[in-house]
Amino acid sequence: MDVLMDGTARIVIIGNGFDLHYNIASSYRHYKEWLTIVHPELWQKLERYINANGEWWNDFERNLAEFDIRKIIKESPRYYPSRNSRFPPSPLFLANQFFEKIRKEITDSFVEWIKTLSINDVIKNVELPEALLYISFNYTNTLEQIYGIPKDRILYIHGNASRGDKLIFGHSKSYYEIESDYMRKYGLREIEDFYDNSSVISNEEYQLALKVSSLDKFPYTQIVGYSGILLPAVKSSSEVVCFGFSFSEVDFQYLEWIAAKNPDLLWKVSWHLPTDISKVKTFFRQVDITNYTLFQF
Repeated sequence: MDVLMDGTARIVIIGNGFDLHYNIASSYRHYKEWLTIVHPELWQKLERYINANGEWWNDFERNLAEFDIRKIIKESPRYYPSRNSRFPPSPLFLANQFFEKIRKEITDSFVEWIKTLSINDVIKNVELPEALLYISFNYTNTLEQIYGIPKDRILYIHGNASRGDKLIFGHSKSYYEIESDYMRKYGLREIEDFYDNSSVISNEEYQLALKVSSLDKFPYTQIVGYSGILLPAVKSSSEVVCFGFSFSEVDFQYLEWIAAKNPDLLWKVSWHLPTDISKVKTFFRQVDITNYTLFQF
């Protein structure tokens, strides 16, 4: 790894708060407002099947695990086979089709929305420190276009819209966590009850819960895929600087991996609102990090 001009080897992590600082309309609430205008039918489905109202959009990705699977099964469009059909479609087949349609609509619309975001009028007003590697959790080209940072020093860990990458987003719950959520929701005490078709949860509901788990963004998959880039930078650095990173639970695994690979790192983390401070400190307590400082951004 190169030695930087200021003598400090570091990683810089860029979160969505960085783009919001430049008035780029990149929050999930902006996505919601765009949906209501451009894809109102999808917006109505989100309202109905995930109860996507109010504060729900503050944690859009995490809340993608909250589909009402009973309502989806009950309200899946029904097909009426001909009188001679021996194999009419099952409720599970229809529910799966309906869910897959909603999932594709969410994915396609999200990509479509990201591509509408413009950074052409952005004027640089923040000095970013030099870094061995910039890890961007954003989908925009702000670092290259506005800051002139070479693309070989940037890891777009969730993809870059301008390059046509596959954009990664989703909740962070494993199937087992979703399973536990439904057990609590339906009042099940034993795990065997979750698989028993005679219990309060049907086989259709169990199978659809598996589908909901597939909306996980699978952070570990990205970490493993980029480990050849990430590991040398993490091992060589003495500090991590975070700008506009929300410390949402859906991205904890990335930070946990960095902390585990280099426990001696000094973490310098920005905050914008007092509530940000609480989220940052909660994360650091969970991973037993005490070597950190906070700065207002």
